[in-house]
Amino acid sequence: MKHLFIILSCLLPSLCSAQTFSGEYTTEWQWDMKRNTNWLNLLRLNLNVPVFDGKGTIEASTLHIAKTNETIIADWQTFSNIEAENNVAAIAVLGYMHEWQAAHLFVGVRNVNEDFFTSDITALFINSSCGIFPTIAANYPIANYPFSGLTVYFDVSRGGWTFRNSLYNGTGYNGWKRRDNPFLVRPTKDGVFNISQLEYAHRGAHYFAGVAVHSRQYTVGTDGEMPSADAAAHKTTCAWWAYAEQPVWSAADRCVTCMAQYSENTCRQSACYRYAEVGCAYCDSLNQCGLSAQCARFRQGTEHSVELTYRRQLNRHIALQPSFQYINNTEGNFTALCARLYYSF
Repeated sequence: MKHLFIILSCLLPSLCSAQTFSGEYTTEWQWDMKRNTNWLNLLRLNLNVPVFDGKGTIEASTLHIAKTNETIIADWQTFSNIEAENNVAAIAVLGYMHEWQAAHLFVGVRNVNEDFFTSDITALFINSSCGIFPTIAANYPIANYPFSGLTVYFDVSRGGWTFRNSLYNGTGYNGWKRRDNPFLVRPTKDGVFNISQLEYAHRGAHYFAGVAVHSRQYTVGTDGEMPSADAAAHKTTCAWWAYAEQPVWSAADRCVTCMAQYSENTCRQSACYRYAEVGCAYCDSLNQCGLSAQCARFRQGTEHSVELTYRRQLNRHIALQPSFQYINNTEGNFTALCARLYYSF
């Protein structure tokens, strides 16, 4: 499998002269404002090769992750959305995307972060719950960063409306071994996972509503640990969510936008069954700053968190972002100060 991917990576650029290669390197320094620090690094490489006179695209993306320490605070939501175990190389996307005038169809390896949950405002914040609801991410071992899985995805748009749907193998993987790779399809063991989302956009406002269904119920103990797929009950559960993003002031290239989101899981024995967030952000051509407050109801208690962040676009390729978070749960009160640098090419 690894050799196949290497061969494809070498051959694809020769298939078409219009291929595009891009990437983004993110490095983040973390401090708990006491004694613990951590240094995280994420490199994402992307290759897109148009085929069939531009009506289709072969997409390939890889993730490369390195860090110096384990998590520095005892939070439950994971306060950094690039936090992951060290990995030399993992497949994020590998497949074929076909485009029509108002629709897309993708078949291949993909993860939920490519198409769902992230908006312009939530993408500003560093806390991982801003990228995907913990009512989903904490409850199912799905194709969520840094894991991927075989996927059939499509979207259809009309006017300001867009409908998206993805069907995944029920467990995500990021390895290169026979029993640990994102090309596995094992519905009997892993189950199946489906996401549907309806969106509406109008004059800068965005509204989302969706539901995610998994054919396995992953119950957890009081310690919050998720059991293996072999221990998961053969019972279908789901999570639903609603999200609203509304501009409240704008002038030239400046605007202030407020957002609110809410999600629940139908299984009260899951790791996290309720989540809510409110926030606001100011944006102009070079600056973004935002404030958000979150509440997540876990099996072992409730976690509250607040994030204040600021992002400055230094030039076309480089951006700098400091972030401060205060987190409270039954383990105690925690602070996390992060400094993140983005380099895109």
